[in-house]
Amino acid sequence: MNKIMKVGYIIPGCGISGGVAVVCQHANRLLQRGHDVILISDSRDKEINWFPGQNVPIITIDEYAEKFDILVATGWSTAFKVVNLAANHKCYFVQSDETRFHEDGNNWKYITALSYLLNFNYITEAKWIQKWLYQYLNHEAELIPNGLDKQIFFPDKPLFPKKDKPRLLLEGAIALPYKGMSDAFEAVKDLDAEIWCVSSFGKPKPEWRCDRFFSQVPMEMMRRIYSSCDILLKLSRVEGFFGPPLEMMACGGTVVVGKVTGYDEYIINGHNALVVEPGDVSSATTAINELINNASLRQALIQNGLETAKLWDWEKSIDKLELFFYDLIQNIEPYPQKKVRALCDQGIALSFDMAAINYMRYYEAGPSVYTEPIDRLLYRIRNIGLAKIVANLLFKMYKKFEKLIN
Repeated sequence: MNKIMKVGYIIPGCGISGGVAVVCQHANRLLQRGHDVILISDSRDKEINWFPGQNVPIITIDEYAEKFDILVATGWSTAFKVVNLAANHKCYFVQSDETRFHEDGNNWKYITALSYLLNFNYITEAKWIQKWLYQYLNHEAELIPNGLDKQIFFPDKPLFPKKDKPRLLLEGAIALPYKGMSDAFEAVKDLDAEIWCVSSFGKPKPEWRCDRFFSQVPMEMMRRIYSSCDILLKLSRVEGFFGPPLEMMACGGTVVVGKVTGYDEYIINGHNALVVEPGDVSSATTAINELINNASLRQALIQNGLETAKLWDWEKSIDKLELFFYDLIQNIEPYPQKKVRALCDQGIALSFDMAAINYMRYYEAGPSVYTEPIDRLLYRIRNIGLAKIVANLLFKMYKKFEKLIN
C-alpha cells in the first residue's frame, strides 16, 4: 500500500529528552518514506535543534487546524490533549508507566493513571510495557521496539584524551529523583577515577564529586562524551526502554546498571553489562571496581556490547509502525467507535484540565516536569526572600493573561 498518511505526534515540549528523541525517530523516518508528518508541541517552543536531521515541521496545539489520519499522544500529559483534537484514528504511544513519575499521594499520579483508560489504539516500545498494558488495563498494544541510530552512535574521537585514571560517566536528569543520580554519585564518591556527568535537568550538588559537567547536550555531542568515558553508571529507578546504556555500548564503552524496568530488553548480566539490584549503591561500587581491575571482563563486555548494538535497527521498527498505521486506516472504524466511549474520554480529559487550572496553585504544589516554563521559574524563586511578593504578583498576572487568551 502506497497511500500517503497524514500523521501527527503531540509532544510535551521541544526540550532534550529521551522520549522526544524516540518520537523524532518515528516522525522523521515516516517523513522520509513520503508521509505527511507534523510534530505538535504542547508548549510555545517550535524548534528541536538538538536532534540530528530533524526535518519534521513543528506547530503548537493552538495552530492545530487540519484533521489527521492518525494522531499520536506520546506521554501522559499529551494524551488528554488528543481527546478533543480532530483525527480519524487516535493512538497512545506509551513509553513507560508514567504514574511512577509522581510521588505517592500526589494528585498528578492519579490523573496520570486516568490517561491509560482512554479509548485509543495503543503502541509501546518495550515488551514489559506491552505486558503491563494488557495485564492491568486490557489494552492490546502494538510493540514497536526502539532502535539504535548507527549514524549518531558509534566509537568516535574523545572530547578530551583519556588519562591514566578510568573515566566514569553518570547520565540522567538530576532534578528528577527517580533517575537515581544521587545514588550514582554516592556509588562513585570514593573511587580513584575521573567523574563526568550529563544532565538535561538539574545540576550536581556542590558536595558531589564531579570533574566535568555537561548540561542540555545535543545528541551528536553525546557520541563524543560516550567515547571519552570508560564506564557508564546508570541507576534509574524508573525507565521505559533503557536508551543510554545501548548508546554507550555502540560507542565502545562498558555499562553498570540497576535492575530497572526495561533493562532486560537487551542487557544480559555478565555478558554485555553488569547489573545490580535497585538502590544497591555498594554493589554498584563493587561492580565498577570489578570492571576497572578485570581487563579481560571489561574487553568481553565491550565486544559483546558492540554486537548487541548491531541488533537494534530503526528501519525494521518503522516498517512495523507503518504497517500498523495502514491497518488502522483500512480496517478500524474511525474514532470514536461508540458515542458513550467518546463521552468517557472527554470526561477524563476534563479532569486533567480542571486539575491543571485549579490544583496547580502557586503555593500548594511543586510543578511537574511538564508544567509551563513560567510556572517552573516562579516556583524556583518563590522562597528567595522578597522575591516571594514579586513572584506571586507575576504569577497572578500570568494566570489572568492566560485566561484572556484562552
